[in-house]
Amino acid sequence: MPVLQRPARGRARDDRDRVSTGRIALVTGAAQGIGAAIAERLAAAGMTVAMADLADPAAWTTTRDQVAAAGESGKSGTAPSTHRVDVRSAESCRALVREVEARHGGLDVLVNNAGVNGRGPAEELSEQDWNDPLEVNLSGTFRMCQAAYPLLTASPAPCIVNLTSTAGQVAVPGCAGYAVSKAGILHLTRVLALEWAAKGIRVNAVGPTIVPTAMNAEVRADAEYLTDKLASIPLGRMVEPGEVADGVAFLASPAAKMVTGHTLFVDGGVVLG
Repeated sequence: MPVLQRPARGRARDDRDRVSTGRIALVTGAAQGIGAAIAERLAAAGMTVAMADLADPAAWTTTRDQVAAAGESGKSGTAPSTHRVDVRSAESCRALVREVEARHGGLDVLVNNAGVNGRGPAEELSEQDWNDPLEVNLSGTFRMCQAAYPLLTASPAPCIVNLTSTAGQVAVPGCAGYAVSKAGILHLTRVLALEWAAKGIRVNAVGPTIVPTAMNAEVRADAEYLTDKLASIPLGRMVEPGEVADGVAFLASPAAKMVTGHTLFVDGGVVLG
């Protein structure tokens, strides 16, 4: 496959305003759910999408094909690529970035969506139950940001969008490790936005409330839990994966070129309480 020609690093800053299609986006946790919706939405916007997940890409070819179809409608011009990554490993993150550079010639947009959940009363959490969300969600996000930094500094319009949660802003019982990991992403987003602004790298986050995905299928099957959860959402319903993807697409677009260090809550008003 031909390598996309990258714009010169010395391009004038005004050209950033005009960059919309032809950009290269990397989405982690892209095999299903929110990540798949994000990859599809960015492809439809005309971006070339590299999709990465811990699961073997051979197991999620349907997702890849859906993203490819969205790319054709969005005239991205380049088929999506699929990759395997374990965000618990810094070397795996660096290897992924090298693969994306070799395949597509650079990187403009990084979406850190890979994550795990964990539930249970705080007094009963095992050390692993506590550590897993921190290791994958928070440290994994940091590892990917760090690995992608050199390529992003060469982009004419670099940005990062991290996935956090309303649980990182509003205290929610029964998910201490997950909630703290998402709160950490919220603040990491602000710190990196401040540190990397001089390089022109915008860093933002999207924080949804509950989204109907496989990750939370078990709790959604609990009628009492779901009733209580929906009662906490002023607009009275769950957020669809495509609505989260719309928020990511906005923050990754030229329309948000002066937005950095911000968390966009796609939550039906949960954080108002």
